[in-house]
Amino acid sequence: MRHRRPFGCGMPTPTVVYPTKSNEVHTCSESEVKHIHPSHTTCVNHHLVKNTHYYPHTTSNQNTVDQVNVYGGPMQGPFNTPPGNQPGPGPRPGQWNPQNMMPR
Repeated sequence: MRHRRPFGCGMPTPTVVYPTKSNEVHTCSESEVKHIHPSHTTCVNHHLVKNTHYYPHTTSNQNTVDQVNVYGGPMQGPFNTPPGNQPGPGPRPGQWNPQNMMPR
């Protein structure tokens, strides 16, 4: 029997190469990014000191007494009164006499 050759002229058949088929596979992942926004509250306490001033005032009274000793001379007469010094109207001994006041 005879060997038969395959169809063709004995030349190798060309290889056909197609363009690469691309496939995409998507995966998802998650991460946490912390964003910090600090805040601060200051409580301010206000205090008012109210200074009330008082000015107490007092009034006092003083009384002064002045006295004058007058020398009347020697005593004469029956009632031990000098002549011309008879009892009558006018200041008596111990009474105030404005003529006996000395200027200050």
